[in-house]
Amino acid sequence: MKNENTSTSFSRLNHDESIQNQARYKASQYEKAIDEKISGQNPLLLFECCLIDHSGKQFACIREHCSDEKGCIKKGKLDDNLAFHELTFHSEDRILWCNELYPDILRFIESLSNSELSSFKFIFNHRYIHKDESVSQFMHEGTLYFSENNNSPHLKLNVFAEIGDFKTDETMILTIFTYTADLGYRKVFRKVYGGKYCSKFSQREMEIIRLCHKGYSSKMIAEKLNLSIHTVKNHKRNCMEKTFTHNITELIHLCLHNGWL
Repeated sequence: MKNENTSTSFSRLNHDESIQNQARYKASQYEKAIDEKISGQNPLLLFECCLIDHSGKQFACIREHCSDEKGCIKKGKLDDNLAFHELTFHSEDRILWCNELYPDILRFIESLSNSELSSFKFIFNHRYIHKDESVSQFMHEGTLYFSENNNSPHLKLNVFAEIGDFKTDETMILTIFTYTADLGYRKVFRKVYGGKYCSKFSQREMEIIRLCHKGYSSKMIAEKLNLSIHTVKNHKRNCMEKTFTHNITELIHLCLHNGWL
């Protein structure tokens, strides 16, 4: 009896393992098919011609050959287009967008029909460079659609606005919402790209904390960043007030513990 039970047990294990292997194979084939589809897409074609920030009098030409499009601002889409200043897509964020965000968007919408796709709202951010070489974050919000005879999605942009005063770190965030009549819009997907971050601190504050972690004194930090020692000390004090820590050692320990450094 013991041998029969053992044999039955091993047979069941082999059967279960076979099912698991089949599932893994199907999953790998599906992922391969998605990757092949993604490889044939141009991530920058998601954007509709020029992106225009009306309140900030700014625009960005993301697509290649944007000026060939009828809706391009350079073709006189806006009567006062000469008053608008051109933005440049940040090179690091362009790489992140092409390699990570856009493929995730394609994976998400792969199983959706055109009618289903219209109920989803996509929000993401990335950095642009101003004419004076300053850098700021911009938010994009819109819905996706597929044009006729085209397998690539297009963004019907509803919002393109500068959010540099509210978001000061360098991460990119993709959030997807779906709409239902009874609940309205609810979040179904969110992912942060570009490494760990702490929204408590500004970019300058994180820079000073990193230098403190490396052993730099306030005087050394001031010289390295071309700041006054008074400014450096103020940044340190603000960081400790935000985190309720009492000294730099405690602040650094907290940052390490939370993965902010």
